[in-house]
Amino acid sequence: MKKIKLNNQKKIGLIILLIMIVFVLSGFLNRNSFDAMNKDLILKGSSILHPFGCDEFGRDILKRTQVGMGISVVISFFSVVIGTFFGTLIGALCGYFGGIVDDFLTGIINVLFAIPSLLLALVFVSLFGSGMVQVTLALGIAIVPSFAKMMRSEFKKQRELEYVKMAKLLNVPTARIIFVHILPNVLETFLNCVFIAINNCILAEAGLSFLGIGVQPPLASLGSLLSDAGGYIRSAPYMVFFPAFTLILLLFGIGLLSSGESFHHAYSKRFKD
Repeated sequence: MKKIKLNNQKKIGLIILLIMIVFVLSGFLNRNSFDAMNKDLILKGSSILHPFGCDEFGRDILKRTQVGMGISVVISFFSVVIGTFFGTLIGALCGYFGGIVDDFLTGIINVLFAIPSLLLALVFVSLFGSGMVQVTLALGIAIVPSFAKMMRSEFKKQRELEYVKMAKLLNVPTARIIFVHILPNVLETFLNCVFIAINNCILAEAGLSFLGIGVQPPLASLGSLLSDAGGYIRSAPYMVFFPAFTLILLLFGIGLLSSGESFHHAYSKRFKD
């Protein structure tokens, strides 16, 4: 099993991610309700009680940013759980068995891979409606093709190594070879894929919510906060700045953990065969 090395870039990314986790968890200490309106605080700037200012309904932007980021991360996490499970399973079957299994599953994956992930998510949400569950399922399905492609290439490489051939000679069950012997040896690639997928899902969820087809009121996400603030970018620029800065910092931290690569770039650069 390969050891996972943390270079300086990934260490910085981990520190940023930990800061973001503390930022979200500190929201539980914030007594302000994320959807409580106060007409006396409408479009009020930063203050001691409201460091991020208040929006057009007098709601605390700090609390809404904390809640919004938490919702974005939760949606992305469960989307990645769905995507990685099915993507890894399909990639493992294709890469390990090859032949007809590989041709059949890869054919389906190639068709889905040719369609932009965000477009797949948009179609799904358009058909089944908007909301946290629908967005989670949509993004989870959308990342399956890319994840399957990347893991297929890794399993294809590993199946030709001596330890796998020896396990086959010893009649080790196929499931054990795949999940106990091979999977730990592609763990670094797997984790890179996971962080890349989380990064892309957060960005995609923000985009869907920005368009109004993601998380619905009274809940908030970083995308919906930016959408609501669009009309006040001149009169109250802090409404855009703080949620946008939080989103950028979150994506930057996760991006550093995933070697700073995008999903499709990482695939084409490292795993294309």
